[in-house]
Amino acid sequence: MKFLRKKIIGIFISIASFVFAKRKYNLVENKKMANLGCGLQCLPGWINIDGSLTALFGSKRFNFINKVLYKLAGSSQFYSFEQFNKIIKECDLKFYDLRKRVPLAEGSQDFIFTSHFLEHIGKTDGKNFLKECLRSLKKGGILRIAVPDLDIAFEYYKKGETEKMLDFFFYTSENWDFSAHKYGYNFNLLKQNLEEAGFGKIEKKSYQKGECLDIEFLDVYPEHSLYVECQKP
Repeated sequence: MKFLRKKIIGIFISIASFVFAKRKYNLVENKKMANLGCGLQCLPGWINIDGSLTALFGSKRFNFINKVLYKLAGSSQFYSFEQFNKIIKECDLKFYDLRKRVPLAEGSQDFIFTSHFLEHIGKTDGKNFLKECLRSLKKGGILRIAVPDLDIAFEYYKKGETEKMLDFFFYTSENWDFSAHKYGYNFNLLKQNLEEAGFGKIEKKSYQKGECLDIEFLDVYPEHSLYVECQKP
């Protein structure tokens, strides 16, 4: 049953990725802030983009659709249905497979935020994603990235906390393996990739500290995250 569910969801996502491959999300009102790979950690006022079933089928009108998604997505582990339903209806989640590209106009964004997404795509896809973020930002625009910090993982390992390291950094869940980690970063490696993409002013930041807007809500997982901000020259 678990295998069948995984297979069906994978087929839906693959079809949707193909159908929406050329979609572009234009600015609406004054939205110049994009939250990419957002999951459910999203806010009104941002362009919230995710490659999940929830973003694809979430309904602003029909609660029964959202109840089905709530069970399929495994969100019941972290959210009540009321929270889940409210996020879908208020945050205007948009579907896109960000491994392909970033569906935003060139030079359109003041801020791009992405948290605990980059590690879920492969090494090459990650490099392409960073280049797409650069393309989408205005000159002087800021990208803020949060990822699990491999340096912290090694500290856990050296202290003999191997199981804790595996749970945080390699996502060992047996139920929701759509979110398995594909790659890992520490500051030096992420900085190198950002420099290759063309970013400047690359700085390591602290939890909920930096230039990006709304990070007092958007930043998560302070115990094992690396936070980095950089700028489009």
